[in-house]
Amino acid sequence: MNIVRLFDNFWDDSGQVAVIFALAIIPIFAVAGFAIDFQNTIKKKQKVQIVLDSAVLAAARSKQTGAEDATIKLVVQEFVDAQVLSMGGGFKCGATNTKISRPDDAITSEITCSQETTLSRVIGKEQLDFRVDATAEYGIDKLDVAFMFDISGSMNGSSRLTNLKAAAKEAVDVLLPAGASPELIEDTRLAMVSYNTMVNAGPFFEDVTGVPAKRTYTHTIKPTNSGISNDKGRLFSDLHIGLYDASRNRLITEFGDDAAIAIEDWRRDNRTEARLTIGVKVPKDSPLYKTVGSMRLELSGVQRRRRNDNDEPFSLYGDRRGEFTSRNGRNWREGKYRLRLRAYERRNRRGRLLFDETLDFELGRAEDSKPQVKEITISSTCVWERDGAQKFTDAAPGSNAYLAHQQAWFVEDPKHRDGGYWKTGHPNRPDHSWYRGTECRNAVPVGLTNKRSDLISYVNSLNAGGGTAGHLGVAWSWYLVSPNWSGVFLGSSAPLAYTEPDANKVVILMTDGAFNAEIFPEQGSSSTQARALCDSMKRQGIQVYAVALNAPTSGKRVLEYCASGPEHFFEPSNADELTDAYRKIATSISDLRISK
Repeated sequence: MNIVRLFDNFWDDSGQVAVIFALAIIPIFAVAGFAIDFQNTIKKKQKVQIVLDSAVLAAARSKQTGAEDATIKLVVQEFVDAQVLSMGGGFKCGATNTKISRPDDAITSEITCSQETTLSRVIGKEQLDFRVDATAEYGIDKLDVAFMFDISGSMNGSSRLTNLKAAAKEAVDVLLPAGASPELIEDTRLAMVSYNTMVNAGPFFEDVTGVPAKRTYTHTIKPTNSGISNDKGRLFSDLHIGLYDASRNRLITEFGDDAAIAIEDWRRDNRTEARLTIGVKVPKDSPLYKTVGSMRLELSGVQRRRRNDNDEPFSLYGDRRGEFTSRNGRNWREGKYRLRLRAYERRNRRGRLLFDETLDFELGRAEDSKPQVKEITISSTCVWERDGAQKFTDAAPGSNAYLAHQQAWFVEDPKHRDGGYWKTGHPNRPDHSWYRGTECRNAVPVGLTNKRSDLISYVNSLNAGGGTAGHLGVAWSWYLVSPNWSGVFLGSSAPLAYTEPDANKVVILMTDGAFNAEIFPEQGSSSTQARALCDSMKRQGIQVYAVALNAPTSGKRVLEYCASGPEHFFEPSNADELTDAYRKIATSISDLRISK
């Protein structure tokens, strides 16, 4: 009996457990199924949120191009439809509800979607609904952007310059779209500068250097001795030997052996050097009158010349109908000379030798000669970097802060017929062929503007040649957007203040080469100076993008350093990648952001 009772008790307890389990299994399955369906729906909602965010961004870009409200709404709907239809699996969304608010033109869109359930159906829940919304608005009200273009000689290779022009124009189209709203055009300004060994400052030259574009340099050579006194020496009665100023067809003096000829007016009108020659005539009272058919003149000493002449006056450089013009003379130097004259009976040194004499003479300045004033005028508008305390800042150009430019200086040389010679370039690098001071191209910087035609024309005008002073391009790209340079870039091109509300400043650097030219190497190589300038520029809050087009390692490293971040650095290797890089930069600069 005890065993039977025990079995009966066990049966009663197990039955109760089974009943309890059967009643509990339904809500357990319902909770688990709902969790799975809910997780699946959350994933779909996240995807839809991404799609809608992208849709309103696309619509905002359409708004930039001047699209009407109806078109903007259609852009959102078509974008969403193309993405949502591919999700499948019992998922569907209603139509987007898109609104454009005024006056900020913010684009807001919302959409309601549903996801069919699986296990949740056991409790009668056949679908889970959700709603997402997104808003896009213009993130930058005012924008100053400066493009820097490398136009050194290497850009002529592999169609690089051609590809750069296409890419730059693509960027202009993105930042200043044709047909864009007046608000966008007004608040977006672009500037451009190109460089090789130098930058062509053009109309800004005087402002940035403190000297006129056309400038004259003078140098005074002081007399090195007291001069000489006139002494005609021993004259020859058979011949009249004269020293002439061919610049004015004027006889300076007749002279003979051991003559000392003092020239008082060595320069004509204090500008043009006197051009000298020797002319020989046969006087009527000479026994050689009408007997000389030709003459041989041989000059040696500081100036050397040999010539045969068949017509009187017999001259050292020829004459025109008995007169001496500038082309019949030369610029002589002071010093000692020897002249040998041989007269022949017939033309071309034929017949009997009638006369053969050698005479020595000295040519110098008169005892009361005045200092020589040398003068040269140059007009290059090319500029280099600046040195001094402001070399790595954007301080306005001025005293002790001007940019270096082509200069001229005179090198005295007593052996030179002009007493010396002019050199042009920069005294800091006087003997380097890259630093003559005329190495810039024709393209002049374009200050901030929203005129597409001016920007496109500038890009089309670019041509390449010369070295790569990359630091100079970096400096000028900063100057173009710096408020400290508003005294140079005037009016509508004046850069915004650094403190301007809702404004941003951007610089886009581009090179294909290593930075290899600087006028002041004592303040660092071109690469070192570029890094210092980039550091200073970024401390002012300027965003720096950089494009290294097939650049060597050294050039690439400089641009990587200058870029505001890895996402701001691009390394295209062909035309398509270059255009894509500029397009991405321009799109990023537009800075359309998700506000909700």
